[in-house]
Amino acid sequence: MVKYANKINGFNSINLTKLDVLTGIPTLRVATHYDYQGTKLEGSFPATVEELFKCEPVYTDLPGWTEDITQVTSFEQLPENAQNYIRFIEKEL
Repeated sequence: MVKYANKINGFNSINLTKLDVLTGIPTLRVATHYDYQGTKLEGSFPATVEELFKCEPVYTDLPGWTEDITQVTSFEQLPENAQNYIRFIEKEL
């Protein structure tokens, strides 16, 4: 959905908040696109709710982290897996 929002609005930055609440989740499942009856909908979105119900999300699994990041103030202070999660989001968008 974020790819679609970017396609429509053309933004070049996002605010990533609440990263700390992901701490302790062993595997982060990130939906990268929808599959609609064998068609990959990447950067687009179904036109109707009925079509959306027929869509299957396609996920990429990323390793989580266990380190406490509540006091982190820079990207470099984040655990490697948290940094990789952010890099993945950047690459996907």
